[in-house]
Amino acid sequence: MTDHITHWPTLNSLWRRCARISAVARVETLRLLRDRTSLSLILVVPAVQILLFGYAVNLEPKNITLAIARDAAMETTWLDRSLADTGYFKVTGDFLAATAARRMVIDQQALVALDLSDPGMPRLIADFSDPAAVRPAVLALQAAIASKAGSVSGVSGAQPEVQWLYNPQGKSAWALAPGLAGVVVMISMLMLGALTLVREREQGSWESLLATPVDAFDALLGKLSPYLLLGVLQAAIVIGLAHVLLQVPLLGDFKALMLAALLLAAAHLVLGFALSGLAANQMQAIQGAVFFYLPSMLLSGFMFPFSSMPNWAQALGEMLPLTHFVRVARGVMLRGEGGQFVWQEMQGLLLFTLLASIVASICYRRRLG
Repeated sequence: MTDHITHWPTLNSLWRRCARISAVARVETLRLLRDRTSLSLILVVPAVQILLFGYAVNLEPKNITLAIARDAAMETTWLDRSLADTGYFKVTGDFLAATAARRMVIDQQALVALDLSDPGMPRLIADFSDPAAVRPAVLALQAAIASKAGSVSGVSGAQPEVQWLYNPQGKSAWALAPGLAGVVVMISMLMLGALTLVREREQGSWESLLATPVDAFDALLGKLSPYLLLGVLQAAIVIGLAHVLLQVPLLGDFKALMLAALLLAAAHLVLGFALSGLAANQMQAIQGAVFFYLPSMLLSGFMFPFSSMPNWAQALGEMLPLTHFVRVARGVMLRGEGGQFVWQEMQGLLLFTLLASIVASICYRRRLG
């Protein structure tokens, strides 16, 4: 019977192996250092994220729009003190009728309405489609009114009753699920679009494209149109599962919501295509996509209250397609909005898509040239 002898590595063989590993690592490091674009993106992405978290994202409610229904003759010094104590609110309508204040919340002109038309029974009405944006502010105002109104003649000192609209149980899943459909579409379409040109270029298939009489814009539509259907399907799956499994309502125009998903997919596909045309390799294309979608998730209102962000961050957020889709999805699913609301929100997204298409077409022509 043959004895099996175990050969343990000698110190010399281990040294040679470490030397080979070190040589390969040194070559790869030199390649990375020569790729200045990739290296810059690797360093810039975390820097941008920490700046956004430090200066743009704010979990504390801020600038919550408030409509007040009250009589001009009512003594309301206590109310002014209550609002000042909370520090959360910005009054956008005052001395209104009760129905007008409530209508401002329904029309999204205010997030909260305070009804003092009956001083003996003050009420608060809040848009609760995004609980994180309003819950702390409403609870703080509720407590402030109860502590200060009791000393005023004719005004109840009890905590005002709160009517939570659109999400009465305050489920965070109801606020996140509509926007999640947009996040899934955004990431998928950005990545697919970003890898389109650069992958074909690295595989050497550009010669066949150069030999065809296809116009740049026609080729752009032909390449990206199958992905558009995939994006809409992804959105429909997320929304359908949220409706069935999480009981998220679907009160508005579903067809209009799917058209918004189609436009969202188109916007990120053509943006990814432009990134693909600008990138020298797949790594740069992916890093460019990451550089775009991470700020989109932070500044769109999907994860953090949009109203609490500083003005410059809100201005940036308004330029991002995901911001408008999050509003549309929540409006259609939770508030029962229809096509007119969707169209108003999608106009900015349509402009973004047209501009991205122009850039993508130029990049495509440049790569074919």
